[in-house]
Amino acid sequence: MMDNSITNNALSSNVVVESNKERPTGLYQDLPWNDLKRHSSRLLQSRVGRDKQRYDGKIRLLACIVVSRRPVDSNENEFLLISSSKHPTQWILPKGGWENDESIVESALREANEEAGIAGDIVGSLGSLDFASQQGNPCRFYGYKLQVKEVFQDWAENTRQRKWVSFDEARELLQHRPELVEMISRAAAL
Repeated sequence: MMDNSITNNALSSNVVVESNKERPTGLYQDLPWNDLKRHSSRLLQSRVGRDKQRYDGKIRLLACIVVSRRPVDSNENEFLLISSSKHPTQWILPKGGWENDESIVESALREANEEAGIAGDIVGSLGSLDFASQQGNPCRFYGYKLQVKEVFQDWAENTRQRKWVSFDEARELLQHRPELVEMISRAAAL
């Protein structure tokens, strides 16, 4: 069971709970991004639906992207978490369905762009991970670590909050999703 006191306090009080992919409000958190470029993403509309979703038998195939950066004043990486569109008081990693018209790497880069407003370079594979969705359906992540190069002021799912955190804080904020803890642990080990 999740400790709601941690996640409820983790988000600022201006989270719009009614907001989602189909009814965006434009809420985003303005974070310091050092010297990274700031402009609008080329992908200002998310793909919605599962008509192009890939499956391996009954297993839904998904991309999971762990976004990292190393601040100039630190020798440790920070990781980007985003708020869930379905549960805005919960933090997650950018992730989503691998579609028939793209490679798994293209899917991972698209999800980072759509959900987190980020572009960058893939710096490592995190392998695959089988798990059950919150509804109990079989899923498989294909994970990648991305080093951030650009951050967008406007992006497809800018209803989400974004937050840079340490590895330990990420593990705490993701404790409600063991599969995400595993992906960020793999990324931290690279």
